[in-house]
Order: sequence, then structure tokens, then C-alpha cells
Amino acid sequence: MPSITADAFLEALDLPSEHPYAIPQDNVLEHVKAEWSISSYFGSVAWTKDQPTSSSLGPNECEKFPSPSWARTQHGHVTDRYQEAGYPANNSNAVDFLEEIRPCLVSMFKMNIILWAPLILAICLKKLYFQKRALRQLEPDCSAGTPSLQANQKRRYLIASYAPSLRKATMARDEQRRQASEPYQNNSFERLLLLLSLFFNAISVMASFSTIFSIEEKNKDAKTPNPNDSNDDSCKKCRHSESICDAQSEGTYIFSSEWMAYVVALIFSAVIMNDAMYVLEFTQSNLVALHLFVISISLKRFGSKLSLVTALPISAIAFYIMAHLDLDLPSIQPGLYYDETNPFISEAVQEWPVDKRTYDDGRGTPWMMTGDTRTGLPFMVNNIQEQNFVRRWVPLPEENEAVILDIAFPDSMEISTSCIVYLVLHGINGNSNEGYVVDFAHRQVAQGNIVAVMVTRGLGDSSIVGHNILNFARVSDVNAAAKALKRAINQVGPESGRMLLAGVGYSMGAITLANYVASDSKCDLEVAIAISGSLDTTQQPYFQRSASLWQPFVAKAMRDALFSKYSRQIRHKLDQEQLKEVMKAKSMVDLDRALFVPYHDFESLDDYYSQMGAMADWERNRYEGRISNVSIPLLCIQALDDVVGYWKTFHDPTKVSKSGDGNTVLLFTRTGGHVGWPLGWNPAVDGWRWMSDAASSFAESVDRVRRNRSL
Repeated sequence: MPSITADAFLEALDLPSEHPYAIPQDNVLEHVKAEWSISSYFGSVAWTKDQPTSSSLGPNECEKFPSPSWARTQHGHVTDRYQEAGYPANNSNAVDFLEEIRPCLVSMFKMNIILWAPLILAICLKKLYFQKRALRQLEPDCSAGTPSLQANQKRRYLIASYAPSLRKATMARDEQRRQASEPYQNNSFERLLLLLSLFFNAISVMASFSTIFSIEEKNKDAKTPNPNDSNDDSCKKCRHSESICDAQSEGTYIFSSEWMAYVVALIFSAVIMNDAMYVLEFTQSNLVALHLFVISISLKRFGSKLSLVTALPISAIAFYIMAHLDLDLPSIQPGLYYDETNPFISEAVQEWPVDKRTYDDGRGTPWMMTGDTRTGLPFMVNNIQEQNFVRRWVPLPEENEAVILDIAFPDSMEISTSCIVYLVLHGINGNSNEGYVVDFAHRQVAQGNIVAVMVTRGLGDSSIVGHNILNFARVSDVNAAAKALKRAINQVGPESGRMLLAGVGYSMGAITLANYVASDSKCDLEVAIAISGSLDTTQQPYFQRSASLWQPFVAKAMRDALFSKYSRQIRHKLDQEQLKEVMKAKSMVDLDRALFVPYHDFESLDDYYSQMGAMADWERNRYEGRISNVSIPLLCIQALDDVVGYWKTFHDPTKVSKSGDGNTVLLFTRTGGHVGWPLGWNPAVDGWRWMSDAASSFAESVDRVRRNRSL
């Protein structure tokens, strides 16, 4: 096989190593100075900018630096980006900062409850089921006196014990009345704390009185014991009936560690039986049985009255939510969907090793129970290996812009002309240093292949000269990168041994890749693999679980990245009210609606998403649309427990696989998460190997079929 060197491939690529249209650094540093500083952990992000003037810039440079309405202090500097975005000047920085991060804090609270629910539930069950019952005797001692005297002493002791709770409840009620008479203020956090304090004080008061009444009822049925009676049913210590001592000891469980473990177990078992990921993993009937099992354990430990009184409100709320909550579980069956009437696709599927596309056979990480853990934990535990990239810029002369290509070559001096060249598109807020991208690049260069990572325009350390910031509905950048790589492949390799150009996209990169393949029936790629990407993006706003749990973090990271680099362009295009909506965005859907739609002049959010997804026009075009234009093998890999990508964006996989010429292949796994698919008990050992091997093995099978047909 003929071979080439990395330098020969770069020479054939013929791309500049620096931004071809970049503004000279001296002009940038002289006229636009951005200086960021974090005043405190809960302080505002403040910076200073010197406004460029028409007298200091030439006519061409003035077009690069338009003059928006700068919010200037007496010193001529912008000091608070929240005031510049439209927040009232009398608001404190801390309040503004909390206003921005509140969605992330709420999501973090929800996420921790959901993720830690199984572990906390297991700890509580262990304490309830396996720990030996230990009764704490309250003072005064019941060794003397009649049952009626015992009850009076017990009542006085309990009322004295719960007097602080009664006082706290009264003070909280008075404080609530006082605040109700004052003008309304935006102190939701303080009101939440007050509500929680009232709730727990109410529980303490109700528990104290229920304990008193239960003692009195049992004392009515108890008989006065005979001191000389040596009945085995009597208490060895106080010579009273055993039921009387049980009545005394029952009150000791309220707010004991065992009772608190019971309450926590009830709450967390109710949470997981109403969470879609746990229901998808374990089925709702099993989770309901677990909730009832928690109640059954408490019946023996605390007695029927205390157990049922505690469980009734929690269980009633849980079952009410279950009856009215639509969990929106996937109706798609896991498996491989493809058109058997397409001979090329059929041969490629036969060449594709079954082991490389199988995940639900027990090879996953067993202690990662849901799609949430399979999505987040791999980024925390997987080892990211170092990978060297050679940077080149792909010019976009129509816009005076350029996009980055970070290229990884094999370590060997010789590169086979029959290798595979991969064009990789990373996920949202990512770059070429993303863990799964580096994992894929490291594995492929070890096999002698070339990996070129296209950094989304404006993300990472890429720059934008003009005003056309990133736009996820745009496919022209991918088209330019693919054409550049295809041109280099045609120059370095003969037609008979020509390299295969394959595209691999992750998450948002998968959405862009599929949209590019569906938009251009003559695209320069020869095979494409979209991993954890949506096809019909118009359905994505209906994925409420993703919007409330995962998207707030993504939206804040995206907003901070854009404002840190392109605040000048954004403030020039959007007015104060629009900027205020951008700062309030709670999810990526809200950020798309508030920022990308008005900035790029889309008619609406639906218009933006209609141009973003490969199947966004699926229903409007009688189940055909752009996806029928796919002219190369397009593989979509998706886990049904994906917590970011919505399963409904794929509609009917059977119809999708048969659309057009039948070049679309869909692989659904039951588990795997979003860009996850961890392996083994220690997922750090294999990293993202399953995901990388599934993509590369399909590209290799297509390459083998292509070569066999060319013989």
C-alpha cells in the first residue's frame, strides 16, 4: 500500500495556520480591551471596555467596531454587565447574580435528590431493617405510680419537650403575618425557608399531640396490675402491663434516628417511583412495591398507627403525582433499524460486527443505574489522555471568517493512503479537548487513521471577526471543512486506494452533521455517524425533564461563553429588553428563543429549529422532508435513556430508515445515557470505548463494502 507523511497531507490540505481575516493584534489591544474579574464567589462579573471612537479608527475599522449604546459611568467604563443588560441600577450585585444562577441551583438540588436517591434509600432501609431495635426510656421513670399518674407525667414531659417547637411555630406564624402586612418584596428564598420551618414545626406539634393521645387511649384499656402478680406478660422493671410500657416507648420513636430514616426512605422511594429514568430502568410496578416495602418494615418497628400516620401524606402525594404525571417513556424498541432493500446498506450492516453495536448485554457499568449517572459520571471518572493536534484554519471568504481544524496524525512517519480520515464535530460548548473527542482521536490515530476536529465557530479559542456568531442551524462551515479535506484526499491518494472521508458528530455536533448530510444530496462525506443527536429538533422543546434538569447548566455555560467574547456584537444587535430576557434564560430552549432567534433574524423558535434538524420538516412534508435527501450511509446512535436528546425526535424509526433511498440507519440501545455508554465496574479503564468503537467499526464496514465493489 502506498503511504504519505503528515507534512504531505498538510501540504495537500493547503490551509493557513493562522486566522486569515483576523484583526491585527495591536489594533485589538489598543482599541478594545476586555478585562474580566470575579469580585467574589457570589459577586457580579465585572469588566471594563474602552469604547472605540471613529477618530481613532479608519473607515474599514469603524465597520468592524460599530457603536452600540454603551452603559458608561463617570469614568467611561462599563462596571456591571447586569445593569448594562437592563437590570435596575438599584439592585445589588448579589441579587443579580443569584437571579442568573437560580435555575442552575434549582437544577442542582433536583439532580442531587435524583442521583443520590438509591444510596440514601439503601442506607435508610439498612437502618430500619437490619439494626437491632433499641428503645430509649424517657424521664420521668414509670417504675412507680398508677397508669393514670404515668399518663399525666408523660403528658407534662412531652409538652415541656415540645414547648420550643410550639414557641417557634408561634413566632414563625407572627412573622408571616407581619410580612403579609408589608409591601411585597422579591424574597422568595426567605419565604421558602419560612415555609419549611412552619412545615417541620407543624409536624413536631402534630407528632407530640398524637403521641399523647395514643398513650391515653392505651391507658384506658390497660388494667391496674397486681404488684404480687408474677405474670410473664408484665414488665420486669415497673410491674405494669407490657402494653403500657409499649405506649410509653412508642413516643420515643418520634424524631428518633429510626423514625427519621423511615421518613427519608418514604420520601426518596416516592421520588424514584415518579422519575422517568428510574421507571424506565426498573418499571413503575417494582418501584411501587419498594415504596410499600418501606411501609411494611415500619409496621413492625413503630406500630401500625405511627407508621400509617407518617406514610399517609407522603404516599398520597406520591400516588396523586403518579396518576397525573406523564412520564413520557420511550415507545421505541431498542435495536437496529435499516432498509433491507438497499443493497449497499445491507452489505454494510452484515460487515458491521455485532459485538461492536451491542451494549445491553450486561457490559455496561452496573452501579450506574440511570441515564443521569451514565451521562454525567463518565465525564468525572474517565481518564482523558493527551492528544497532539496540528491547527489549521478553513477560510470562509464570503463572510471574512474562518473555522478551526485541529488535526491529529498517527505517530508513525508513514500514513497509509487507504486509511480513514474522520471529520469530527464536538458537542455544544465544546472544542477539540473534549474527553470523548480526545478518546476517539487517540484510538483512531493508534490504528493509523487521521482525525480532524472542526471547532464550532466562536467556541473554544476560535474567534469571530464580524457579527455572524455561532448558529447551530448553519451547515456551511461543515461543508467548507469537508471540501477542504476531500480536496486533500484526492491529491494524496490514487482513486483505487483513496482514503475514506467519514463524519462523526456528538450531541449538537451530531445534529449539525445529520442536518448537513440531509441538506446536501451531494455532500463530500462518504459516511456519517451521529451520536446522541436529535433529528426532528422541533420536538426538543417538549422534553421537560431535560429542560428542568440538564439544560440550565448548558444554557449558563453558553451564555457566559458568548458574553465573555462577543458581548459587543450581541449588544449591538439586541436591545435592552432582549438582553434582559437572555440573562433570564433558564434552559437552552429559552436561550435559543431569547438570543439566537432575534440575533440571526429567524421568524420564531420553530423556524430556527426547523432549519436546524434533519427531520424538522418530517410531519409537514408527509413523513419525508430533508431526511429523504440523504445520499450516503447515515448512522444515528441513540440511547433510549438519553437525558438530553429527546427520543420523540426520531418519530417512527422504521419509516425513517426507509425514507428516500433508505440510506439512514438507526441504532437504539436501551441504556447508555447522553454521550455516555460506560463499560465495566471501573469505567475509567475503557473511557468512551464503546461509543468510539461503534462509530469507527461502522465506518470501516462501509469502507470494506466500498472497496469490494470497486474491485
